[in-house]
Amino acid sequence: MKAYGWNNHIKSMVLISDRDKTHPITSRFDGTPKLDLWSPAKVKTATKNSYKDFPVFLTSKPVISARVKEAIEPFVKDEVEFLPLIHEELDLYMVNVTKVLDCVDWKRSDIQTFKDGSLAGFNKLVFDFEKIPEDTYIFKFKERATTLVFVTEAFKDLIESHKLKGLDFSEVYDSEFTEEKELEQKRNYELALAEIERNKGEEFSYEEALERVDQGQAVASGKWKMQLDEKGRFWLGNLNLELKYSWIMPIYMPPVLLGYRWHEVEKSEI
Repeated sequence: MKAYGWNNHIKSMVLISDRDKTHPITSRFDGTPKLDLWSPAKVKTATKNSYKDFPVFLTSKPVISARVKEAIEPFVKDEVEFLPLIHEELDLYMVNVTKVLDCVDWKRSDIQTFKDGSLAGFNKLVFDFEKIPEDTYIFKFKERATTLVFVTEAFKDLIESHKLKGLDFSEVYDSEFTEEKELEQKRNYELALAEIERNKGEEFSYEEALERVDQGQAVASGKWKMQLDEKGRFWLGNLNLELKYSWIMPIYMPPVLLGYRWHEVEKSEI
């Protein structure tokens, strides 16, 4: 069995709400029902992008198009509520996931804690798949029910069979990913970083790296990569354990990158 984080594709459109603080759209989505209190909420486009079936909502609450709802509703009707939204062009729904499971494998997960010992976050999240029912399509886990949504391989197959685009299924949690495979993955990651180091040519400062990026080159430093896309937009990539770059359009650059030495590399497809 596999599970995937609900992550929007970088080409998905971005939405914002009209910020009515009295509306349930601003409340915590912790798995409790909201449909009885809901009235259609107004949202508008903040960023126009290619994919419109899974728009990004800035409060990290899943949003889908009407055709996604039509495709998944027979399968997830006992796991979610579909909350209608008002948009000037699109028929959209916010998804309130009500299936909340106690399914974290705490022995294999690597957690961050506050000074009082309470959970702050995860360096590594591992699921106990025996606690995820086989017929599950979409779920949350109770310790992060207000922020994180996950889907299973059955959901992924459903989306792909309908040729719906806008979700990134690269964040994978696999029941067959044993501790031995985890160690192998880490070894391969270290080898990949070592290969990047061996093949680097001339090194230069962060300032010069930005100049070369502006000229259409791609530059790298360790696991980090910077380049422009075909529209001339700046992207920052972070090589993950799956040996794929996770790309963001940064609002600001992590200060640590300013002191790194950079070198030219082949551009990636974004």
